Amino acid sequence: MGNEFLEEIINYYLLSGDFNGLPIYNRYDYNLEVLIQLIKEGLVEVISENDVRNPHIKALDLNLSIEHQIETVKNGKVPMCIYPTPKALEDIVPDYTKPYTMALQKGAYQFDIVFFSIEILERYNNNPKFSIMDYGYGGTIFVKNEFYDEGEDEDYIKDYGMAYFKGEQLNRAVGVFLRDLANLSSNTQMLWKGLEIKTQESCFVHPNFKRTLLMGEWVNDYWILDAILDEMKVINEQCSAMGLPPLFNKLWGIDYQNRPDGYRTIMLPTMKNYNDFVLVLEKMFVSNISIDTFQVDALRIKKVERKDQKGDAKGSIVMLKEWLLQNVEAPFDINEKIINPLRKIRKIRQTPAHEMCHNEYDIAVYKMQNELIRELYGAMYAMRRLFQGHPLAKCVEIPKH
Repeated sequence: MGNEFLEEIINYYLLSGDFNGLPIYNRYDYNLEVLIQLIKEGLVEVISENDVRNPHIKALDLNLSIEHQIETVKNGKVPMCIYPTPKALEDIVPDYTKPYTMALQKGAYQFDIVFFSIEILERYNNNPKFSIMDYGYGGTIFVKNEFYDEGEDEDYIKDYGMAYFKGEQLNRAVGVFLRDLANLSSNTQMLWKGLEIKTQESCFVHPNFKRTLLMGEWVNDYWILDAILDEMKVINEQCSAMGLPPLFNKLWGIDYQNRPDGYRTIMLPTMKNYNDFVLVLEKMFVSNISIDTFQVDALRIKKVERKDQKGDAKGSIVMLKEWLLQNVEAPFDINEKIINPLRKIRKIRQTPAHEMCHNEYDIAVYKMQNELIRELYGAMYAMRRLFQGHPLAKCVEIPKH
């Protein structure tokens, strides 16, 4: 009797399509004593709605005691599901061509996080068939619609988390739920397996990844790359309120479809990726500055000349500096806070544009990108705060975030 019931539980788990537990609420054709004996022998685990919201998948290790499980089945009033334990699944023949599906077939938890080298994301980042929806602490990988029928649709990671190696030096990895990995094709699972980090315990995933996807909490943090785009939008609105042309010729949205290509976290820390990122910043925040803004008189604002004393046209950064110094009394050094970060971007951009540069792998790139982003955000924030002081710009609503 016990073997037959255990076999039913195992078969249901393996053939359910999603490694579900056998539901036994409102069912009376099983022997309670047999079930209790299977629990005591460590062959099954019982999960109820008193333990988790959805007992139909074995998401995480709940550390439920044998006594607790026995009390649950004796009560019998709450919806519950039975799962075979790894001990009960020792002798099953798994699908060895799918290592992550095999892990679930052997009783692993669906929301176990597996860590991989950040290199795996480059496979998708450099392939125009795929899109990476990056939101800072994690993202989604999916095939573009026009390539969906080419067999690439199985390469879909619903959620990956930005992960890090423990230690003082910033070094990134990527973490993915076992559940998502198990849905990949055999070839793709093998590819991911080849880049699995050997010392899994050396990594941890961004806390916001767990907070949103495992704990169901709202994350109030605002990604700094999105914040910069929103600062640009507010600055242009302030210019309009002051009777000026917009400071930036073009704006972008924070959703992945409207985000500039390459405006994201650097995945693989190479100098090429860093230089490519700086090129994007230069186009967005330096070359994108409109000189028309500086050539219009308005309330308490005087325009600046387009040409210098030699008759040469001034650059956008030079005009911005002259315009700010002429029209604004800042409580900080404008050069240090606003002008220098923009000049830094342009200077870094000019090196690969005029010289042959060797590509190098250097995890210091992560820190370099972070510093550059923080300085740029500081510049956008400072300009927006300065413009808020203009009497006509006070009507512009500043989003709470």
